[in-house]
Parts: sequence; C-alpha cells; structure tokens
Amino acid sequence: MATISSLGIGSGLDTATMLAQMKAAEQTRLNPYTSLQKKYEGRLSAWGKISSALNSLQTNVKKLNGEAFNTLNVSDNKAFKATATSKASADVHEVTVMQLAVSHKLRTTGYDSADEGLGEKTGATRTITIRQGDDKELKIELKDDETSLNQIAKAINKQDGDVRASVQNADGGYQLVLSSRISGTAGTMSISVEGDSQLGDILNTSDGGREVNPDEEESPSGGMIRVTAAQDAKLKVDGMTYTRPSNNITDLIAGVTLNLKSVSENGDSEQLTLSVNNSAIKTTLQDFVKQYNALLSLTSSSSKYVPADTSGLADDTVATTSSENGALMGDGTLRGMVGELRSAVNGVYGERSSAYSTLASLGISIDAATGQMTLDEKKLDAAIDDNADQIGEMFKGRAGEEGIASALSDIITKYAGDSESKTDGVIKGMTDSLDGQVKQVKEQIAKTQKLIDAQVERYRVQFENLDATMSQLNNLSNQLTSVLSTIG
Repeated sequence: MATISSLGIGSGLDTATMLAQMKAAEQTRLNPYTSLQKKYEGRLSAWGKISSALNSLQTNVKKLNGEAFNTLNVSDNKAFKATATSKASADVHEVTVMQLAVSHKLRTTGYDSADEGLGEKTGATRTITIRQGDDKELKIELKDDETSLNQIAKAINKQDGDVRASVQNADGGYQLVLSSRISGTAGTMSISVEGDSQLGDILNTSDGGREVNPDEEESPSGGMIRVTAAQDAKLKVDGMTYTRPSNNITDLIAGVTLNLKSVSENGDSEQLTLSVNNSAIKTTLQDFVKQYNALLSLTSSSSKYVPADTSGLADDTVATTSSENGALMGDGTLRGMVGELRSAVNGVYGERSSAYSTLASLGISIDAATGQMTLDEKKLDAAIDDNADQIGEMFKGRAGEEGIASALSDIITKYAGDSESKTDGVIKGMTDSLDGQVKQVKEQIAKTQKLIDAQVERYRVQFENLDATMSQLNNLSNQLTSVLSTIG
C-alpha cells in the first residue's frame, strides 16, 4: 500500500487526512470482536486463578483428612531410631534389641601378590558357584590366566549380584574378601569350585566358613575364613519376640519403621512413645483459613458488580456497563460453587452432642456477608489441647459419616478436578470452551482486518485517481487561461 502522505499533491485536497479518518472508521468494525476477545480472555484468567486457589486449598484439605491428625512426635531412643508415617497411631511400646542383623563376610588367607594366578593350568575353564539361601546362585567362569585375586574379584563384581568382592592388603598379605549384600542368615554364602581342585582348596566353603585361631598360622587350603557370621536381628516388642533379616524393620508396628542401632544395654527395654503433634494440627488449620480466605477473595472480585454511573445522562441515553465489574459477574457456575463451599464449612460434623462439631467451636468464625474466616488462636489452642481426637473426627469423619475435609474435597474435585485420580472438573470443561471461543474470535478478527485493509486500499486508489484527474483539469485550465490571454 502506498503511503497516504503522497496523496493530495495533484488535487490540492488533504486526501491523506481523509484516508486516515476513513481507515479509523473502518477499524471500528473490529470493536465487537476485540470486546468479545477481552471478555473471554478475562474469564479464562479468572477461572485459572480460581482453579489454582482451589488446588492449593485441596492440598490443605487432604492433610486435614488424615496427615494433620496423624503427625506424631517420636521419642529418642538409644538402641534404635523410630520414624512414623501418617498411618501410625499415638501409643507407647516397650522395645528391647536382643541382637543386630549382620551380613556374612568371608576372606581368603593372605598372599604375597594379588596378581599371581592361584589355579591349575588345566587348559579348560573352571566355574565358581556362590550360593545364598535356597534360590540365590552366582556362577563365575574363569580361564587358566584369570585366577588371581584381582581377576576373581573383578569377575564376581561384573555379575552385579548379591555378593561384592574386594582385594585387601592386610598385614598377612593380599586377601580376597566376599561380602553378602543380603543381611541376616538369608545371605549366608557357600562356595564351590568345579574344574580346578587347587583353586577349590582355597575357595570351597560351607557352614559359614572356617574359623582360625589367631595364635595359629593360617593354612592357605581348607576354604575361606569367616570374618563375620550371618545373623538375623532379634528384638522384643511389647513382650513378644521377633526375628528379622534386616535392622530396618517396618512390619511390627503399623506405620512405624524401627532402625536398630545397638543391642539394648543390660537387656533392658526402652520405651517408644508416639504422641500427637498438636502443633501440626494448628499449623494445618491456620493454613486452611488462609487458603480458604484467598479463594473467597478471588471469587468475590471475579463476581463483583458495580452499578453503571447514570449521572448526567440524558433520558434517552443508555448507560454503559461499568468496567469495574468482575470478569465472572453473574456466572451461575461460580455462584453455585461458592454456595456449596460456604454450605460445607458452615455444616455440623461428627457427633452433634460433642464439644467440637463445627468450625465455630474451634474458634473459626465465618462472616455471613463475605464468607471470610477469622481464627481465634487461643480458642483453637484450647480445643486442640482438650480433645485433638474429636477434632480429627470432625474433619476426617467417623463411623462412615462424612467429615468436613471429605465434604470440601468432593466439592473441589467436582470443580477443579484431581490430578491424582486424573479427574477433570467442571472448570476444565468451561476453560476448554472459552479457549475455543477465543480462537474463533481471533480468526474472525484476522478475516475482518483483511477486509478492512482491502477497503482502505480501494479508498487510496480512488484518491490517487482523483489526484490524477484534478491535476489534468488544472493543467487544462492553465493552458486555456494562457491562450485566452494572448487573444485579448
């Protein structure tokens, strides 16, 4: 398109300004579409913020449905360290560690070199078999030139099994050391060599390995020497004795892991105390009030209605909608969601005769007009100290009855969905629809803009033609004037 500043030279008219005004008038054809785009994008943004706030509240509500009331303080103990999950319950247990689980370890006698071959020159391969328990078996095949301590260790480790091998340079010389990766008696190793009796005299081992008197000279034959015997952990919990292959025990007390560290002194039991962490309950409820209020603030601003200013308007003039209105003003889905949320938090849960069955009984008051919550921390502290279990039933539910946390979780899932269960909510369907509408409007804007550009181009061509015609007429007039002046 030619620049409009070149127009008007031939005609003397300000056609450039005229064309600019016509272009501006044509551009107003886009106004309905840009208004729709702004409206749809405003709704998308509002729903996005509300969905994010709902997800934050959902995270908190899920804690109130279990974790917050099952967070326990765990006592410090000398013979063991205990950790508790949300599945654990407040209780006291007597624990005695009678023996620790120990992994089996074997070694050879000492040799002057770790690289000298120890086997026979048979011209064939020999097979070392390491067995653990009834079903664990590791087989290593070696050639004549692969029987040094270093080569045997490398071949065993290459299998990446449940036995690790190393060569250690002790005072008595280089030793091949085998360590079981399986703790307890299940990891006991037995070793046999086929195809090489000389190497077999060194490695063949049964019954946990041979014992060597420190005062006697070690014989290089007779199998590997026991460094540590395989041993299961043994402990007593609340008077009952248990044997386990590992020092990390998870199946004795529900939700509790016991990491055994040492044998109990003098065989005396230690008291494991699991007590409710009241500070976790308070912190979670404080966050609940904060997240809920943030959500209500968003829904309030998104649905805000501001009356149009009609002052100074003539009787026949229609007032325009206020630009301060919320993007979701009058939205029925938003209104329904807020209604469900407010109904849930104002409900009665648990035993109606109990001291704590409403948020108000915990010190959480709700403004009837705005829905905003206010927390009385002193009243909340007193309620938690008085009966934390009853408060837990109020949120988690009891005997099949719904609690406030599950009621809120269902509402939030209905609208915002749930990533864990891969559930889409109502908001997802609405935003998908709005995305489609925005796309359609943008396409219409692009089409209309092309029509506007084509129309403006036609105006420009018409003005150029006008300039050319006027220029020709002016030249003709000047010529006639010149001729007439000569006649006079």
